[in-house]
Amino acid sequence: MRSARRFVKTPRWRRGMAVLGALLAGGLILAGSGSGFGFLGGNGAAAPDLILLNGVVLTMDDERPRARAVAITDDQITGVGSSRAVARLAGPDTRTVNLRGRTVIPGLVDGHTHAIRGGQTFDQETYWLGVGSLEEALARVSRAAGEREPEEWVAVVGSWHPNQFRERRAPTVADLTEASPINPVLVQYLYDYALVNRAGIEALGLNESQTPPVPGLTVERDANGQATGRLLGGIGPFNALVATILPASFEERKDSLENYFSALNASGVTGFIDDSAGPAASYEPLFALADEGRLTLRAGFRVPAQAPGNESAFFESLMAFRAPRERGGPTPFLGLGEVAVFGVNDGVRHAPGFQATPEALAELEEVATLAASRRIPLEIHAYTDDAASQILDVFERVNQVHPIGELRWAMAHLNTGSPDTIARMKSLGMAFSVQMGPFFEGPDILAANGPEVAQRSAARIALDEGLVVAGGTDATRVGDYRVWPALEFHVTGASLGDAVVRPPDQRLTRLEALRAYTRGSAWLAFDDDDRGSLEPGKLADLAVLDKPYLSVRRDRISEIRSLLTLHGGEAVYDRWGWLED
Repeated sequence: MRSARRFVKTPRWRRGMAVLGALLAGGLILAGSGSGFGFLGGNGAAAPDLILLNGVVLTMDDERPRARAVAITDDQITGVGSSRAVARLAGPDTRTVNLRGRTVIPGLVDGHTHAIRGGQTFDQETYWLGVGSLEEALARVSRAAGEREPEEWVAVVGSWHPNQFRERRAPTVADLTEASPINPVLVQYLYDYALVNRAGIEALGLNESQTPPVPGLTVERDANGQATGRLLGGIGPFNALVATILPASFEERKDSLENYFSALNASGVTGFIDDSAGPAASYEPLFALADEGRLTLRAGFRVPAQAPGNESAFFESLMAFRAPRERGGPTPFLGLGEVAVFGVNDGVRHAPGFQATPEALAELEEVATLAASRRIPLEIHAYTDDAASQILDVFERVNQVHPIGELRWAMAHLNTGSPDTIARMKSLGMAFSVQMGPFFEGPDILAANGPEVAQRSAARIALDEGLVVAGGTDATRVGDYRVWPALEFHVTGASLGDAVVRPPDQRLTRLEALRAYTRGSAWLAFDDDDRGSLEPGKLADLAVLDKPYLSVRRDRISEIRSLLTLHGGEAVYDRWGWLED
């Protein structure tokens, strides 16, 4: 028989104070439980479910930017501090992971992407992201063709540039025909042009009809009227073409979207803002995944205008029975998307000289007035400084009647944005949503504007002006969905193949870049109180990285991936099975 021990029980509050004092002395920040000190662990009360020890924790918290350990209970962070202090929180059922010096960051938030649309064809597409030679790129086409039925398309849809290849050239129609003599192939270069092989010409019937396969597409023809295999168009026509050649059932599109989100998780992404997914049907697979509990990230979305002309009436109808924004939940609605008025959208133009019509600018004023008066968030597209200047003329007039300073409006892209434009945005209380377009488009920007503009970083100017900068990729057509290449671009300032290299004073520091893709984008999603930094009381969205972000070579930041990604405390990616039962 075990002998009994007599002891005098210390009051719970005094035990809590003693433990708390020891932990605070060890540099620990805790989340309160609302009653007493039951959250402390060690006394049998509500110990953390998970503790990550011995890491390099980049908290993005201004009060405590670095730590060594994190405690997680349910879906929240409940402790951040030294490994010794956090370890004392453990209870008998707490799972502990020794990170052995690995870097921990808040979950990445892609603040401007087209994940909903791009994810639905993810399983069907072939990617050239990071491929270093045209030979290997064409080999990927051949391998993809070998895995498909003869009539199925091989599609490489954007996010590559000839400068990434050793050969420094794009493929030809003959190259694509040799790589895939039977299957039709489409290779789209950003939104500038697309190439189809001989089988693709036949599949689209380009020589049987003079009518393009989708409206707005131009088919290049030789002197005999035969299709050369080169197609010209823009954002709308190319997206319509891809939808035509890559058909899929609703379940296939839903599964593809889920697989795409898993690929995002593997890079440490736990949330995004989709600024334009297309027509209403495009959103249905996302909502179905949410209903089925299959979302592994926070999928915020905006709604764009659907057709040119009378866009204000469309948005009036859209918002008639909807709150200005819907925060929380797996698919929060975040207002109006980047195409507010078609006539004010400069597409992927790089050259100066864009001029919207008076009618289009008047329509934008109607849309902006609706959004400002109803306090609806809005992000608007402007590739060029000329487009941005005309948009700001409108916003400044609207702001005089309906102030927009607290609505977290943002302007996206600004690939040729000037200091004057950034200053005007600052005076309106706007944010800047930066992407990685110049990583691919640097040579085109250089050719159209000269070196001074091409080497200028609107993100650097915006940070120096004190604007909130939210980081995005613009994936999947003009951006890399893996996000880390975007951070590398902002840190190195180098476009693909070093065609344009920004000077040091136009680059971001590593922490500035990381902040844009964590706190900045969380702020733009109205979620900065819940995520974007690793602080007690915030959601446990985080990633453990496979390379040390602060010390890895700058030109290898793009290679960083996640070892462990937590979304609300749940492991949505676990490469090494740390949290497997």
